[in-house]
Amino acid sequence: MQESNNQGAISLAEVRSRVDPGRGGTFLANVAAEGNTEQEVYYVSPYGSNDSGAFVAVPEVGTEILVCRPTGGVSWYYMGTTFAPEPRETTGSPLKDSEIMPLERVDPEIYKARGAPLKYLFKSPQNAGLTISDEYNPGFFNRYVRLHSSRSKKVELHDAPTIDSIILDTGNGSRITLTDDPQAQGIPARAIQVETVGPQKYINTESQTDIVVHEAGRELQLLNLANGVPFESDEEINAGNVNIQSKWKDVNVFTQAEEGRIFIECLNESGRNQQIVIETNGDGTDGITIKTTGSVNISADRDINMRAGGNMNLQCQKYSVNCSKVDIESSGQVDIDGSKIYLASETASPTAPNIPNPQSTYDNTGVTTY
Repeated sequence: MQESNNQGAISLAEVRSRVDPGRGGTFLANVAAEGNTEQEVYYVSPYGSNDSGAFVAVPEVGTEILVCRPTGGVSWYYMGTTFAPEPRETTGSPLKDSEIMPLERVDPEIYKARGAPLKYLFKSPQNAGLTISDEYNPGFFNRYVRLHSSRSKKVELHDAPTIDSIILDTGNGSRITLTDDPQAQGIPARAIQVETVGPQKYINTESQTDIVVHEAGRELQLLNLANGVPFESDEEINAGNVNIQSKWKDVNVFTQAEEGRIFIECLNESGRNQQIVIETNGDGTDGITIKTTGSVNISADRDINMRAGGNMNLQCQKYSVNCSKVDIESSGQVDIDGSKIYLASETASPTAPNIPNPQSTYDNTGVTTY
């Protein structure tokens, strides 16, 4: 390095290397004031600390920069990047359609709103970085803060009236939107919207998962609209089902409403082979229990078929004040077959239903957490 006088200097320079073998916070540049010879330049930041807090962005090779040498010193220090045409660019008059203005290298739309730069940007050469937009004009309002990767992933805090949301977006079909009060139709206010192309998983490893609609809310809905068409192949693929399964204990469905009803229904009036199946697969000591403090009504537009592997018992309580008779009516033939048939012989002894008052884990109170 040349000997320096005591006067300070400011000079243009071109970055030649960002390699810093001594890790002293320097890079190499050809400094015009030193006859374009390669000099060591100390990086200077808008912010630093005596700890890990700092803002570090060493300029790229080939960029034109300003450097200074303080009065009485011999070292050069980085001041900033000029955004003048880079030395590696061709000289002469470029074609108008191919001319890229200095700040438009960072964002081609930086002047879009009012002819003045209304965006504040920190970006890597691979387009990852931070953008703060204060764009506005009589036609639109586009204020946001966006953190984005080089491969289109982004986190966006958007204050534009039509969007008015916080957005987490992978850029590949997965997106979470937290809305404030957007004006765009189809986007609800104060909501969370999750969109994915791939699966969604909610995994709880050590506690419980609650999905709650409070008193001021409306419905809780679970819909599956999948029809399996995108997966049509020779191999059968499950699609369209709604599955609720417990590995270790009960599956409970409750209503606490005063006039609450629980429906299990096949809705398609033009459907075929619709079935509601209730089944157990235990060792034979299990069963299906239906109990009520009121009546049990069974109605079918076609046959009612009942079969028992053991006895079949029908009983109307002999001494009940609510029971006076058993009615069997048919507009057609009635067939009763047996090795012996007794009528009014007082020999009938039907076994009463074995209902040991089974209750769910939550007894008759249901879920009362909320």
